[in-house]
Amino acid sequence: MKIRLDKFTVAVLAVVGLLIVAAIVTVSVRGAEEASPTYRTEDAPETPIYNAFWALRTGDIATARAQYSKKVLEEVASQQSYGPLRGETYTYSDTARRLRVLNVRIDPQDPNRAYVTIAIDVYSTGGLFSSGSTWTSERVVEVIREDGAWKINAQEYFY
Repeated sequence: MKIRLDKFTVAVLAVVGLLIVAAIVTVSVRGAEEASPTYRTEDAPETPIYNAFWALRTGDIATARAQYSKKVLEEVASQQSYGPLRGETYTYSDTARRLRVLNVRIDPQDPNRAYVTIAIDVYSTGGLFSSGSTWTSERVVEVIREDGAWKINAQEYFY
């Protein structure tokens, strides 16, 4: 008994196969991007925010601390409370997060100060039919030029 498929059935199977391959490639590429972030090196006000975001997400405390001003690190050292910059091991939950820079404004009175408006999108699974949910928090982070580089000048940990 020999099974013959008509042209329409073959076309449908080919389209389904291509969609499966595309989904696998997309998930693989997104997973690789999330697993190994690359720190930025350009001299821009948003650079320390991006680098601190990824360093805190991956538990790289040394790199995270390097993104903050001396004033902030001194404040953190003098506090008795827990914080990710105090050197304790800290990791975020497995909830997916994305950082977006919305606006960069250099202070017109001080070119060594800028205000970076960011949005952090948080995705979580769960809910009816595992549909998940998304929410966004926006904030403005002050950065300053210190020792020739932009540094975060606030205790901002990007939760």
